[in-house]
Amino acid sequence: MSKTNPFIVIEALDAGGSQTQTDLLVQRLRKENYEVMQLHFPQEDRATGRLIYDKFLLPKNKRRFSRREQALLYIQDFYSRADDITIARTSRERKIVVSDRYCTSTMAYQTIGLSGKQRAAMLDWLTWLTYEGTPALPKPDLVIFLDTPVKVSLERLEHKKKDWFETKAKLSAIRRSYTMLARDQRWRIIESMDTDHNVRTREDLHAEVWKAVYPLLD
Repeated sequence: MSKTNPFIVIEALDAGGSQTQTDLLVQRLRKENYEVMQLHFPQEDRATGRLIYDKFLLPKNKRRFSRREQALLYIQDFYSRADDITIARTSRERKIVVSDRYCTSTMAYQTIGLSGKQRAAMLDWLTWLTYEGTPALPKPDLVIFLDTPVKVSLERLEHKKKDWFETKAKLSAIRRSYTMLARDQRWRIIESMDTDHNVRTREDLHAEVWKAVYPLLD
């Protein structure tokens, strides 16, 4: 085990499998006798997360937020658990933090459509807010991006209540932003489709997630 307990984040498009893979990873870790702190953002059961749903995400909301306003809405939700994550990471127990989304998703969402100096400036600001300022959020040891085609995501969302981002155009833009960030920040990218363009099973994806996580557990 490293000096601090591992912190793992799983990112994906909406309906891209991050919640399922987070659940499977947590189950596997507990089976291996690790204590796990499992998180999901935005937090529907906390005031900071409800603010995001009630004032921004739900379709009934007509208010417009700038990129920076959106980022601040989400970042306050991450900071609400910063102390808990730090305590878990510095515990002497065999404890792992696993989160379905984190500030890494905010970096992807708030750089949609930006390039060059504009994108760099936004990422610099977000990085300062999250990792470099005082206080700062705990930084993940591993970020996994489940790369799921927009068509697959939309099919899974077909009979579900959609939020503001869940349209073909927005999901396509988000996927492009995610893949750029994943390459730039050297996340682990796991393809949700096999080489024959078939959707991989959750068990197959979990095996690859576990392979990425296992080296952090030594």
